[in-house]
Amino acid sequence: MLAAPLAWGVAEVQAAQERLAQVAPPSTSSGSSASPASPPAVASPPATFPNDPRLDQALVMLTRGAFGPAATVARTVRAQHPDIDRATAILAIALEKEKRYEEARALLEAAAASTQPYPERRHVPHFLGWCCYHLGDLEAARTAFESHLANTPDEPDSTFGLGLVALAEDRLDDADRLFAKALARFTEPKPRPVDQARVLTRMSDVALRRDDVAGAERLLEQAIAASAIQHETWSKMARVRDRLGKHQEAEAARRNVERILESLGRRAPVAGEATTPAMSTDPAKETEPAKQTEPAKQTEPAKQTEPTKQTEPAKQSEPTKQAEPTRPADPAESAPTAPPARPAAPPTPSADGAKESA
Repeated sequence: MLAAPLAWGVAEVQAAQERLAQVAPPSTSSGSSASPASPPAVASPPATFPNDPRLDQALVMLTRGAFGPAATVARTVRAQHPDIDRATAILAIALEKEKRYEEARALLEAAAASTQPYPERRHVPHFLGWCCYHLGDLEAARTAFESHLANTPDEPDSTFGLGLVALAEDRLDDADRLFAKALARFTEPKPRPVDQARVLTRMSDVALRRDDVAGAERLLEQAIAASAIQHETWSKMARVRDRLGKHQEAEAARRNVERILESLGRRAPVAGEATTPAMSTDPAKETEPAKQTEPAKQTEPAKQTEPTKQTEPAKQSEPTKQAEPTRPADPAESAPTAPPARPAAPPTPSADGAKESA
């Protein structure tokens, strides 16, 4: 079975990787917390159902966050062996991780209807619940989460999912109870900080629905203490502190949102803010373009003002020597021929000038 089912309530990349690292077939579920970098720990259970060894590799890819490749392998197996329902389930889980919820939902519903006892089957309703939640089908999401909890009592992520459904339906008391229950399971026996932060952030939403702004701030502070890399938490903190009149602290929270989104490559451009995006990769190096303002050195063309030396055309005043053409001016030397030759000379420059204008 899966060591700990995964879900994407808030769909944070870090939370996803942490949960995916816990996916493993039944034979590895005996308290193992193997790193996702240790694929040898993953092995298929006895083949009491249609199976293909390539699906174990697809599962390893899932634990490493390689959702696309995992989907490709599962899709290939499914095309070659349509009778292997496990391929359908693993393909659906990979698609859910890629947030392709509509495609994933259809496949998960087919996988849930399977009678084959493949190891991931008991957790299919969990992933189906998240697909339905993100697609806005709250009733189907609640049914799926409850189905999963019937087979895996108190599983924290499905409990958290039910809390989100309750919050969406404005059942605040139910949401409070379910979030508290999920938080307890994400804390004991082994703390899962990213998941704790997700739950605490949503608990702050309940507090805000009750207009308890100060209480929401306390919950968000706890969430940040658990995991300071959740941009949604910082974003909510900025809004809460603005409401409390803590505008300087709110602005600091917004800067943290920008930093986190930049680190994830997901920061949206902000109108009128041309410099901040440039700092997203390597502020130190990118700010160096300021050195490009050194074109001030190009102001050295002032030296080009040296064309004052070109004022030496005063020497060109020597054209007095060119005045020598006055010699042809002697009517005695070439009275009839020299004048026509000169009118003929201007046409040639005009022709060249036409080429230059072209």
